[in-house]
Amino acid sequence: MTMDNNIKIPVLAAPLQGVTDNVWRMAQHSVFGGVDAYYAPFMRVERGEVRRKDLRDVDPERNAGITLIPQILACQPDHALMMVDALKQRGYSRIDINLGCPFPPIALHRKGSGMLAYPELVEALFKALAATDGVEYSVKMRLGWDQPEQWREILPLMEIIKPVNIAVHPRIGKQQYKGDLDIGQFEALMAASAWPIVYNGGLRTPEDIEVVMNRYPNLAAVMVGSGLAANPGMFAPDATLDDYRRFHDLLVDGYTEQLNGGEAQLVRHLQDIWQTFLPGIDHKLFKAIRKSRTLEQYQAAAAAALMRAL
Repeated sequence: MTMDNNIKIPVLAAPLQGVTDNVWRMAQHSVFGGVDAYYAPFMRVERGEVRRKDLRDVDPERNAGITLIPQILACQPDHALMMVDALKQRGYSRIDINLGCPFPPIALHRKGSGMLAYPELVEALFKALAATDGVEYSVKMRLGWDQPEQWREILPLMEIIKPVNIAVHPRIGKQQYKGDLDIGQFEALMAASAWPIVYNGGLRTPEDIEVVMNRYPNLAAVMVGSGLAANPGMFAPDATLDDYRRFHDLLVDGYTEQLNGGEAQLVRHLQDIWQTFLPGIDHKLFKAIRKSRTLEQYQAAAAAALMRAL
């Protein structure tokens, strides 16, 4: 995007679990664009190995033509190193570290934003990652887990990995996505940081982004998550109903190709898209989508919803 003074800063697509996978990314890029780089939903280690589903999602062939930054989630250094090694084998040299996930099943296991209450864990993780060759890191984080000044103990540790940038969502993890943004703490963090800062949180329209960009002209970038998931044409002001239909068709085609659980799984996955896509549609139309049991029923309900929403 371009600010009033014609200075352009990058727009980054935030990772959203269950939404911004490779099918969604490629459809958004193909139809609407306006995003400079996409962050993949976090990878993790389960049962002693990197989840195969996560590796498939960041397969370079499935992300051709876009700038993709994979993200890792771990509190154990050995798990983090397993993921870094797998990503290096696939040609990635830039990896994001997740210190921001607020969901209790993750955070209460001292992962994501839950790590922010344990600087010693962050330090151990950073030291292990800093010892890897051929990789540079960025960090996505909250202000803290349960206290808004926990970042003050985390920020000095960034010297260990010397991050490309730090994307900051100005809430604590316990808030999840509710409550006010703590702009005062964000500004304090930004002033104290020796590393480039990316603003993330509460950006739902291009106008929201322009306000933030003009308020903080030294930002390295802005990162948009739920706003872009709600409206993938956020940066395409001339987008038409046909464009949104084409975006939706690409999702249907992509998931038809990649999911192998039959029509029922495909329909369930497509239904889940509407938890974030075009919120505010008529309740009866949303209900018709949720009640669909066949792909034909789903397609008819989705077509009606698109028509009414746009």
